[in-house]
Amino acid sequence: MGQGSWLQTDSIATSPIQVNSGVVTLGASGQDAYATFTSVVNNVAGTSFYVGASIDVSSVHNTGDYFLHVVRTPGTTSSFYDKIFAKATTGGYLLGFQDLSGTISYGTTVLNLATTYRIVLGEDFVSGDMNDTFALYVNPTDLSVAANNTPYLTATWSSASSEAPSYDAVNLRQGTSTDAPALTLDNLAVSQQFSDVAPVPEPSTVAFIALGGAALRILRGRSQTGDRS
Repeated sequence: MGQGSWLQTDSIATSPIQVNSGVVTLGASGQDAYATFTSVVNNVAGTSFYVGASIDVSSVHNTGDYFLHVVRTPGTTSSFYDKIFAKATTGGYLLGFQDLSGTISYGTTVLNLATTYRIVLGEDFVSGDMNDTFALYVNPTDLSVAANNTPYLTATWSSASSEAPSYDAVNLRQGTSTDAPALTLDNLAVSQQFSDVAPVPEPSTVAFIALGGAALRILRGRSQTGDRS
C-alpha cells in the first residue's frame, strides 16, 4: 500500500486514489492518503505556511466538499485544517476555504471545468489566539511575493476552537459521493515560502528544502505519489 512518503488514511481502501503519469485523480467516497512533512511547521507569529497544487476539476456538486487539507497529527481522522473546497455554480465552479470547523468562505470568480489552475493557499500566523489570516490565490502572476497578487478569496480564523500549534502532514481526500468534486491534482508542494509553491515545481527539484529553519518536503505528483491500492 502506498508509495514513497504517502500512506493510507484510516482503513478505507475502496475506490483507491489513482495515479496516471504522475497525476492524482480524486473523486467520490473512498480511500484518502497523507504524507508527513520532513519537519513540523510550528505556528510562530510573523511566519507563514503555503500549500500549492495544480488542479483540473471535471465535475462538481451544488453543496460542495473539500479535497485537500493539512493536519497536526499524521494519519489522524479528525481535526482537519486549511481545507480547500470546490462547489458548482452557474457556468463552472467556485473554490472555497475552511480553517477547521468555522465558516466556509467561497470566492466569487467562476472557474472553468476541464481547465488547469495553479492554486496556492497561504496562512499567516498572527500573534494571539484564533486570529490567523488566510488567502487563496489562483494562477498567481507574481511567483515570488504573495502580497503582489490579488487573492481569489481571503478569510480570518472563524472556528470556535483554537488554531493548531503546528502542522505535520498534508492530506488528499475523496469526499462523499453526493458532494465531492472530481478532479486531477499534480505538482503538490508545501513550504513556508510562497516562492517555493507558486511556480510549478521543476521535475529536477530536490525532494527537500530547508528554509527558515524548517525542512519541508516538496510533494510532486510526478515523483512522490502512487496508486493507493
